[in-house]
Amino acid sequence: MVQGKIFTAGLLLFALLIWALPAGAYDENVVDVKGTVFAVDNDASGNVIAVSVLDAAGEEYFVVRDAVGDQLLKLVDKNVKVTGVINVGADGKKNMKIHKFELFPT
Repeated sequence: MVQGKIFTAGLLLFALLIWALPAGAYDENVVDVKGTVFAVDNDASGNVIAVSVLDAAGEEYFVVRDAVGDQLLKLVDKNVKVTGVINVGADGKKNMKIHKFELFPT
């Protein structure tokens, strides 16, 4: 009887973890970051294929490639204000899914 309850509790905990992991991929707290766009990677032809935003405190946010994030590929060396959500990977790398952005003067 006790083993059955332990098994059931374990199964429920496992199901809860499986359900919660995909939902927690990105923190739902929307943040604003002001910084400069930097090229992180280029293809063989020299085209920028990945960027990050470096803020005044030296924090680097790697921009997730999607419809909005890809627009920053053309803004290397520009100052921007980006709004989005951040996911910190196991390696400590901060990936930011951009919801919107705007240029701002220095």
